[in-house]
Parts: sequence; structure tokens; C-alpha cells
Amino acid sequence: MTEVCIIGYGCSASQNEAEIMAGLLEQAGIKVIKDEKYADLIIVVTCYVKSNTERKILFRINHLRETYPDKKMIIAGCMPEGIYRTIADIAPDASLISTHHIKEIVQAVKKTLDGKRMEYLGSSNEVKLCLPKIRKNSVIDIVPISSGCNSSCSYCCVKFAKGKLFSYPKEMILKEVENSVKQGCKEIWLTSQDNASYNMDQGESDLPELLNDLSKISGKFLIRVGMMNPKNVLPILQELIKSYQNNKIYKFLHLPIQSGNNEVLKKMNRNYEVEDFIKIVKEFRKNLDFQLWTDVIVGFPEETEEQFENTISLIKEIKPDWANVSRFGLRPGTSAQNLKQLPPSIINGRSERISKLVRELSLENNKKWIGWKGTVLILKKGKKPGQWLGRNPYYKLILTESKEKLLGKFVDVKIEEADYAYLRGVLA
Repeated sequence: MTEVCIIGYGCSASQNEAEIMAGLLEQAGIKVIKDEKYADLIIVVTCYVKSNTERKILFRINHLRETYPDKKMIIAGCMPEGIYRTIADIAPDASLISTHHIKEIVQAVKKTLDGKRMEYLGSSNEVKLCLPKIRKNSVIDIVPISSGCNSSCSYCCVKFAKGKLFSYPKEMILKEVENSVKQGCKEIWLTSQDNASYNMDQGESDLPELLNDLSKISGKFLIRVGMMNPKNVLPILQELIKSYQNNKIYKFLHLPIQSGNNEVLKKMNRNYEVEDFIKIVKEFRKNLDFQLWTDVIVGFPEETEEQFENTISLIKEIKPDWANVSRFGLRPGTSAQNLKQLPPSIINGRSERISKLVRELSLENNKKWIGWKGTVLILKKGKKPGQWLGRNPYYKLILTESKEKLLGKFVDVKIEEADYAYLRGVLA
């Protein structure tokens, strides 16, 4: 029997594509194994959203080729479209399959093993739903609601690989979730480049209605709504808040700000202002208790010290539960490459400072949860025997202990300790 190893990198959408490819291969009688050493062929699912991620993956591809010079290889994910020339140079014998053609993976594997170098590239509106899937976590289903993007951020290269926004049919999204809940999934991740833009390629955003319909599906499960661009949240703000009040929706808002200065946001081509971000957060807080995550880019080209201080001030004002801090890394082909770049020393210094602030605020926020009692969905084992990790209705990460098998169960927990990264509780 042919054996294939899939090595995955990147976002939840990339992880979902790896799970689908594994499902399609197993369905075709091709065994998917974890150890690349014993595989007849290696598939690397790539990501190139950040420069350091790109370097890491290219190093791994080179290492695999040097370690297993006789093994066949397929490069999948965003890199084949995004940096075709680079991939073709370092892995000239590898077949390439872009994020738009994952349904062709079985054919790609068979032809590559036959000694043919294949390329499955170019734009295609492929719906990645209701397909065979081998999940990395049996109780979590990653559900893409669209591919591509309707924005043109000056620093982002993902659109080169993903293309324009293509929203998936709502009926198929509903069917995917219905099937996964029947198969035992308890947590649903709605994912895309920007969930708030769902259906905007057909007109106006339809995200609130989608959430309402998903909430009507029978079964006990929770939905995590992924990242949303503030500019696309504004037109649906009130309807979205109403949708979030359903008990099946995690009270979790991932709203990237990227910078606390309007001039920088304009150079980023984000098409919203700091005041818009603050308005959304305040409206949510007026109507709901929820957990707020945001994203920040430090060291964007031409960012002054004063502009960086604006971001620091905003983070102190908003006090998010968490912020993903990224050091600006130039991506080829983006318009940001035409701006004056900052020295790495300045970028690193700003990153360390804001990251320290984020950890301090996260610990401050988490300490407020000590004494809380409520239901927690257990999603995976902890690092030590008897440890379990789960999420409460606000998507707070909670560590608890039990000798029982708790995976996929809803349990009552009381919070006793807080760390900046998680809460620790006991079964109540």
C-alpha cells in the first residue's frame, strides 16, 4: 500500500486543507502516516503570510530533500502560487498543487509516484466543504466559509495565492456543520481571510444570518467565529451583536486593529480608522460580556515613535484579552515595499515592549476570572497525565485535571488560579 506523510504549516484554513487531503487520500486507498521516514511521498502544505514562516518552510523543504533525496514530494498550500519561482528552484522535481486545487491531490500523488512532475495551479472557485476529512482533533471541525479576500492591505501577500473573495454556498456550510456534529464534533471553527466579508462578493455581508442559521442546527456544540476586519463589521454591527447572543456562539471577538494610528492604517490600506475599532469594541461591551483578541503589526515602514506610542496607548485603553503581535516583515510584490523600511533593532525593540504590555494586561484580565464557576468544553489533553484543556463560553483557555476521559465532554469547573496564557480550575 502506498504511504504518504503530510507536513502542515499555517493558519486554520491550511490545516483544514491538510485534513481534507488526508481524507481524500485515505478514501482512495492511500495510507497517510505521521513519520516521513517511512513514506513513499511527502506532501508539504505551505504558508507564506510572514517572511520568517517562509524561511522556516523553505529550510524544511531543503532539509527533506537532502535527507530523503529519492523520495517524491508535493508542495501544496499558498507557496506554489505565491512564490512559484522560488519553489521551482529549490524543489525542481516536486509537483505543485495550489490551495485552489486540493481535490486533485489523489491524482497528483499517483502521477508524481509514476515519475511525472505535475502542476495544479491557477485560480479556481473550489468549494472545500462536505469532503472526506481526517481531523487532527476529533472534536473540532474547521469550516471555511469563503476563500480569498475583498481587501488590498499594502503589507499582505496572501491575496496573491488566495485570489478574490469567493463565498461558499450557505447550504453547504450548514450541511458541513450538520455532518460534523453527527460525527461527534463539539467545536466549530468558522474560518476565512475575513469572516465579516462573507457573501460580500454577492452583495452585502450575510454573516449574521449565517450564524443564526448555524445556531438552529440540533446538537450540543459551540461555534468560534474567526477573524473579522473592522471595516466589514461596521455595516453589520448591530445584527452581529444580536447573533452573538445565541448560546451556541462563543463570546469571542477577534478584531485586528494592526495600528493605533490613523496615518499608519491609511498606509496599510486598511480602510478603517482607530475610532471605528473603538466603536465596535464599545458596542460589543455594552451588549455582551466577551473576550477580545486583536492583532498588531509593529515596525510598519515609516512608523514613527509617536505613532507607535499611539498603538501602546490604544492597547492600554482597550485592554484586550490577548493581542497577536507581529514584527513587520517585507513581502515581495506588496506596495509596502515602496516605503522606507525601519531598522530591525527598532522593530525588535517595539515588539518586545508591546508584547510585555500584552502579557501584563492578559494576566490582569485573567485574574478577574478567579472564582468563576461554569461549563467548560474539554478539547484536548494537557502536557502532563491527567491534565485536560478546554474552553468556557467566552473561549477562555482552561486547564483542569481528572483521571477520567473527558475529551469532548462539557464539565463544570471552578477557576482557582490565573496565568497570562490560561486559567486553572478544578472540577466542580
